Amino acid sequence: MKIRIALFVALASIVVSFTTAEANTMRGREGYERYCSACHGESADGRGPVANVMTPRPPALTELRSKFGHPLGTRFVAYVLGTTMPRSHGTSDMPVWGRNLAEPDGSDGEAVGLIWRIADYLQSLQTR
Repeated sequence: MKIRIALFVALASIVVSFTTAEANTMRGREGYERYCSACHGESADGRGPVANVMTPRPPALTELRSKFGHPLGTRFVAYVLGTTMPRSHGTSDMPVWGRNLAEPDGSDGEAVGLIWRIADYLQSLQTR
């Protein structure tokens, strides 16, 4: 009986972890579609509806692992939040996404969480 309970608890925690990770990836997809897809494309191939008028052209985000590693992590998030952000995103203090991503509800922690969820979603799209 104790083994069955322990097994049930272990399986339940795995399901909860998977569901949470899956939910974060889906929320990341929603964030990506809202803040990134116009430039980087729905499939993150760098061919969004406004990509043709941008110089430089937005990169394909399906190939980030070659630059930032696998899984995408701290280096990628630091790049997005840090001073090396591409000029097309505006200054590192005020990216083109504006205050919604910088402070979605007045909390920087919320914005960083959204960026991590977008990174989780982009991780699921890596091709190499």
